[in-house]
Amino acid sequence: MNKLTNKPWFKSVSPFVLLVLLTALMTSLSILTSYEPIWANVPINIIMPIVVLLKLKSVFFEKLKLSTLLLMRILIVFSVLNIFPGDLYVKIILIFLCINILEATLTDLKRKKYCNVVTGIVLIATIFFINIEWLDYYYLASSKGSLGMIFWIIAYTIWNWIFVTNEFSPSIAKFHLGVLAAPLLGILFNFNPALWLIFRGNSLTIAGIIQISNKEYLEEKFASDGFSKFVQATAKKNIQIILMIINLALLSGMVIISLF
Repeated sequence: MNKLTNKPWFKSVSPFVLLVLLTALMTSLSILTSYEPIWANVPINIIMPIVVLLKLKSVFFEKLKLSTLLLMRILIVFSVLNIFPGDLYVKIILIFLCINILEATLTDLKRKKYCNVVTGIVLIATIFFINIEWLDYYYLASSKGSLGMIFWIIAYTIWNWIFVTNEFSPSIAKFHLGVLAAPLLGILFNFNPALWLIFRGNSLTIAGIIQISNKEYLEEKFASDGFSKFVQATAKKNIQIILMIINLALLSGMVIISLF
């Protein structure tokens, strides 16, 4: 992929156009691999990540994240082939979702990002209100009423955005605007928020491949003083408190809808 980014036409593309193209790529491939867990998922979400993990350098969090995503992509193949129980697989999905949020929350704790830590803990607690159902070759994750799940998705997206800006450079954070948008666009195209979790897992796997294999290019291409200032502004304590309150309100709404 590095040879591709060295092409003159690839270097000349504007950052905005590149972000739109990458978002469209992640969205389309996440939908494709979600509905085609064998012929699309295996080459894109299994073979490619294995090559990336074995051949390319990455930071610990990137390698850990891509490895856990890879494991889930392998297990779904076994479930589709009836080698591994699908009902058990979807339970493992929720367990891994808890673990991934916990990993990020502990990282935020080390960085003393306490507002995001609070949101992370509540996100984990409210996962118990998510119902997940295996449907032969894909799964749906929903709460009681679509609105409750939409509240959870919005809270997760805000929380994850804050984590990304804490963990990575502003350039990579800009790339993650597309990463976070991909599953949202996916559910808009399908008019079903219950598909968000499977789209998120697949789009994040694809994003991991792109980020690790082209990190220097993304760092250079998405570098922006204006966006860096925006990230710094969102890192201010008063903004973090406001975002935490919004997230807690959304998650409380999800719980209320689920209980009543």
